[in-house]
Parts: sequence; structure tokens; C-alpha cells
Amino acid sequence: MSDAGAGALLLLGLLLFAAAYSWLKSQRDRPDEGWLPREIADGELAFAEKRFESKRLGLVARLDRAYRQGGELHLVELKTRGYYAAHASDAIELSVQRLVLQEETGERVSSVAYVAVKQHGQGQPRAIRVDLFDENEVLAMRRRLLELRRGQGHAPSPTARRKACDTCGHRAVCQSTFGDRQ
Repeated sequence: MSDAGAGALLLLGLLLFAAAYSWLKSQRDRPDEGWLPREIADGELAFAEKRFESKRLGLVARLDRAYRQGGELHLVELKTRGYYAAHASDAIELSVQRLVLQEETGERVSSVAYVAVKQHGQGQPRAIRVDLFDENEVLAMRRRLLELRRGQGHAPSPTARRKACDTCGHRAVCQSTFGDRQ
């Protein structure tokens, strides 16, 4: 074999090695997301742990994940809980994220999202699909919240689920109205 042929063969071997190394490294560095729903499993991670702001709506959102798939962004909220469930508060949070992300990026954001719930001490999270509220519904909830903070409108009633009170941002207001529910 000539020196030119041996050099070409060596160069080809180095290129193959570099390509294989690069592929293996990308697979190792990529988190295991086998839990993602089928609809977005092949999507590209577009945003992770990023803050967005809508000046027009006066809303701020910090999203956990957004995947680009099928010409739109799909939101995923990561939660750790003692049980598998998505709450109305999750749908509200994701709905705000949708509005803010759509306005700031100009990209279409899906009207459904996923709450990925990982149970304490368990392995993979489980994705739960949630339908999101539209802009009018989100803005109505925002108006209601601002009214309550100003002491206007009818007072809220305590939740039937006592544990929900433990982490509620309005606990002090309810305690002054309804007393300690513990």
C-alpha cells in the first residue's frame, strides 16, 4: 500500500472515530426522557428553566420545559409529589406560561400541556395531559386574584382538601377569615 493510501485510510479511521465519539458523548449527555408522551418524544428541547415576560399582559412565567414538535411548542411542568395527579393550579401555571411564551417568541404553543409527576423515591416521572385555559380565562382569573388582594368581591371559601391550604399563597387571608383549618 502506498503512503498516500495509508494516509487516506488513517484519516478515514480518525474521522469515523471522531464521529462515533461525538455520537456516544451526545447520548451520554442527553437526559433519559423515555417518559415523555408519544406526541413530543421526538421533539427538540427548545427551552429549559427559562423566564419569560409579557409586558402587554403584565405576566411573568418561568417554564420548566418546552419542546418543539410538529410546528409548535409543547410545555412540560415537572413536579415531585407523593402521588400521581395534576391539579387545577398546574393547568393555570401552564396556561400563563403558554400566553407569555407565545407572545415573547411569536411561536405557536399547544393548547394542551403535560405535568410530569415524579413520586418521591420513584424512578421515572409520569406525564399527565392537561387542557390549558385560553387568554380570556387566564385574564379573568388574574382580575379575580387582584380583586381579592384589594379586599373586593366575594371572599374565597376554604378548599375541601385541607392539605391544599398548607402550601397556598393565600393561607394568611383564609386564616384571618376562616381560622386555622389544621
